[in-house]
Amino acid sequence: MPVNALANSYVLGAAAGGVEWGTVIVTVVTFVILLALLKKFAWGPLKEVMDQRERDINRDIDEAEEAKLNAQKLEEENRKTLKETQDEVQRILEDARVQARKQHEEIIHEANVRANGMIETAQSEINSEKERALADINNQVSELSVLIASKVLQKEISEQDQKALVDKYLKEAGDK
Repeated sequence: MPVNALANSYVLGAAAGGVEWGTVIVTVVTFVILLALLKKFAWGPLKEVMDQRERDINRDIDEAEEAKLNAQKLEEENRKTLKETQDEVQRILEDARVQARKQHEEIIHEANVRANGMIETAQSEINSEKERALADINNQVSELSVLIASKVLQKEISEQDQKALVDKYLKEAGDK
């Protein structure tokens, strides 16, 4: 036999004397038993571990998605709360501005009312004093006129005497 034919026969499992069927059957039975043992003791537990790991990963992914949704919901609630708080602060500030403006106007109004009252009181006092002063002047002029008339009736006087007399009585009236 040529060398190539000999090599091919060994590769194909054929010995020079033919195929040993007993060895082939024992090998196949051993291989099947080995596969059954591997399936029971290796592949079964390995598959169970892999399935459990897959379930754990899927559960973790679901929990992560749920946590993400909860986080988004909380973020939205926080934004809403922040917006409401900002709106409330703006409303409080606006109310404070309105109240301050109102108080400012009330204070100015009260000040104007007081000032007007004081002005009216001062004007009435001025008018009273003016009337009193005019009455005093009228009384003094009357007295002076009566005094001058009585003096004129008592004696006839010259123009110089009359001027001196008027000056004298004016001075007396001014002393009163």
